[in-house]
Amino acid sequence: ARTRESIRQNLVEEDRWKLLAGGLGVTLELSLLSLLLAILLGALLCYLRMRPGAAVSGMTRVFVDVIRGIPVLVILMIMCYVIFARAHLSGVTVAVFSFGLFYGACFSEVFRTGMLSVDRGQWEAGAALGLNKMQVFRLIAFPQALKRIVPVFKGDVVSLIKSTSIVGYVAVLDLTSAGDIIRTRTLDAFFPLVLVSIIYIILSRVSGALLDALDRKLNATK
Repeated sequence: ARTRESIRQNLVEEDRWKLLAGGLGVTLELSLLSLLLAILLGALLCYLRMRPGAAVSGMTRVFVDVIRGIPVLVILMIMCYVIFARAHLSGVTVAVFSFGLFYGACFSEVFRTGMLSVDRGQWEAGAALGLNKMQVFRLIAFPQALKRIVPVFKGDVVSLIKSTSIVGYVAVLDLTSAGDIIRTRTLDAFFPLVLVSIIYIILSRVSGALLDALDRKLNATK
């Protein structure tokens, strides 16, 4: 009876479940767009870091170290209240840039480690077959590196999803913020927090399972 009353009070009454559904949609949007931006930025930073020439490589390394050394919440606040303060961008857009920047720096190191794990002889063998550098990268080096990247990449993806819970600081109504609104209206802290936690666990498990499936497929490919 007590559980039914909590469900009624926190979800059914005033259609409060719609707050959670809307917040979940924002969390998914943030996670997917931030992940896409982080992958693109991470690949670019990895490329710049591995380019011949100490100047570009060194500046990229410093940039990556600085971004990774700043808490993602601080980056979010800087983006919102300093860099984009007068840009009139939505909170979601600012959050995507913030998470994309932070996790792009993190991903770049994952990508670089994966590329460095490919034996130099593979590049030389590809060149001996008459392939140019881009063909060697696409056909030989990248598939081998990807097999080593995915298991490590999974942890960062799950971390990104959970990090989106801080966007309430810049007035974005995500899953966590929706739970907070319900809590303030019902004065029931336990049920909304537990429900939000369960949803995040499900999101983390699903994303991890998808990457595990990709990892098995890659390793099954000869």
